Amino acid sequence: YFLSHDAFYTENKDGDVVGCFYVKPNFPGRSSHICNAGFIVSHRHRGGAIGRFMAEQYVRIAPDLGYEASFFNLVYVTNVASIRIWRTMGFTEIGVVPQAGLLKGKDGKDEYVDAIQFYKKF
Repeated sequence: YFLSHDAFYTENKDGDVVGCFYVKPNFPGRSSHICNAGFIVSHRHRGGAIGRFMAEQYVRIAPDLGYEASFFNLVYVTNVASIRIWRTMGFTEIGVVPQAGLLKGKDGKDEYVDAIQFYKKF
């Protein structure tokens, strides 16, 4: 799935992969001009602005790939870093999906959490 569309990675100065992301159409057919992306930051490199760097590259690259807008379907409210990035980069919050995902809480128990939907026209 990850490599079925455009995929990118970033390295640190030692050549270690510290993060990666993919870009793909969010919807097929008539709405394929709207893209989606997924991001992964190495656990030991979190908090080092890798996510922001990749988000900035995503916003630059996606239009070059022919996309006109971005739509994130489910950004879980527990993903504070991602929410901060999209808000500060001018993405619009267009909705909340209640109890969108069953995730492990800090206590180790599964719990449903809400998700925010973000949109940005390029």
